[in-house]
Amino acid sequence: MPTVRLRSAAEYPAAAQKLFELSRAWFNHDFAEPPAMSRVMAWDPGFGSPHGRAMKRAMAAGEFTRAQKEMVAVVVSGVNACSY
Repeated sequence: MPTVRLRSAAEYPAAAQKLFELSRAWFNHDFAEPPAMSRVMAWDPGFGSPHGRAMKRAMAAGEFTRAQKEMVAVVVSGVNACSY
């Protein structure tokens, strides 16, 4: 499986730092480092920004609660043997 170097949050420009603050608010948790996937996505805003918008739409209020949607994501990740 291809991998990318996981950079420290300090290596990112100010615009990405703002995204990390939004990530802290989204997860309602004060991470020592932003989640790995947030750091990978922030490195390439052309890829990460559309993905972030899609995630917000998917997790928005609807027929299922956010908690239920997150549980589905956990199960799918487990089935796919995802290490995130």
